[in-house]
Amino acid sequence: MSLFLLQFEGNLAADPELVFTRSGQQVCRLRVVHNRRRKNADGQWEDGVPMFVGVSAWGPLAERCAELEKGNTVVVDARDIDPYPFLRQDGDPGAVLQCNANNVSLSMRFTGAKALPKQTPDAPDWTFDGQDPAPELEPEMANAA
Repeated sequence: MSLFLLQFEGNLAADPELVFTRSGQQVCRLRVVHNRRRKNADGQWEDGVPMFVGVSAWGPLAERCAELEKGNTVVVDARDIDPYPFLRQDGDPGAVLQCNANNVSLSMRFTGAKALPKQTPDAPDWTFDGQDPAPELEPEMANAA
């Protein structure tokens, strides 16, 4: 069996689209654009040719990806990567990549993110109020180390 994995970072070019297959499986379609920026000889930034990648996230990952928004910078762990060639309107050849996601995460290279505690099906409903839920555990943890 041949396995090729790819990790890339890019911005969502559109809001995610959550759809269901005929069998009822969830799939979230993401359109991610990656653009290489380089400094030219004058020290000015120049944008390269953008590369668009169609990403499909399946199952529970699809639900979580549907919460993302256009413009978010994401890191995609991809598999099943396929190029689809096409002709542009001006007759020049082009290609788009299509892949399935093993994981999609927000990139924190340019902005921060706030992690929420893991919620499991057995956990009671709660709302994060910004307070540490168990500050009294910190001294015990420090002594255990």
